[in-house]
Amino acid sequence: MNPTPIQIANKIELYSGIKIFQNTRKKPVIELRSLLVYLLREKLGMRWLNIALFFKSRGKPIHHATLIYSNRQYRMYKKTNKNLKEIENLFSFKFNLTYDEIDRIHYLEQKCNNCEKKLDEPLVKLVNKVPKNKHNETYARLRTIIESEQ
Repeated sequence: MNPTPIQIANKIELYSGIKIFQNTRKKPVIELRSLLVYLLREKLGMRWLNIALFFKSRGKPIHHATLIYSNRQYRMYKKTNKNLKEIENLFSFKFNLTYDEIDRIHYLEQKCNNCEKKLDEPLVKLVNKVPKNKHNETYARLRTIIESEQ
């Protein structure tokens, strides 16, 4: 499975010894941030907005235009700083799903789990036992109960 954005950021910080979310414009930090942006965008397929939100959640507000510029600059930084390529090679991305697709899958799994929990409620179980030939009658009686409470 692909690493999460936080796992990528933590590994970059661990390997480099530099806090990439600190508020500075020092070249080593900028280059590592650029690597992070590159991995999140090109390898995980995250949207610019989601990358910006991720940075903000880590205490580094950043505009999407800055992210786009940073992503473009990474290729140049990589040519002059061989450590960036070494750090990039620490990561392996095993399947073609983007992070947004993974997030969507997780969301749908949660919805399914919530539906399954609702199906496990006693009233739902009881209603499911009603014979088909009694569905209309059961519906009418339930409707009457609901309307009498309003």
